[in-house]
Amino acid sequence: MARKEFPGDPRRSDAVVAYTTPENNSDGGIYYLVAFASSMGTLFLKSKPMGWLALISSLLSTFTDRQSASGASGSSRVSTITLAFTALMMAYMSELLVL
Repeated sequence: MARKEFPGDPRRSDAVVAYTTPENNSDGGIYYLVAFASSMGTLFLKSKPMGWLALISSLLSTFTDRQSASGASGSSRVSTITLAFTALMMAYMSELLVL
């Protein structure tokens, strides 16, 4: 079957809509990166302020994340908060065991 060539542009010129970039392009990606890096730093260095930074930034990344960006499951949101909370508890582990 031979391919049929069009003599010109097959689209209707009045129906073509030009692409425009979205105005609000901010998302919680930087908060997610800070949350993950500071959680790992808290686990390795046992730094309590870094642990609080991890927890706060993980909450910020969860609250500023778009529904369409994360998909139907919120597993990355829950895992980010869980990692930050676990890192914070590991930093305070020596004080919790004394009680």
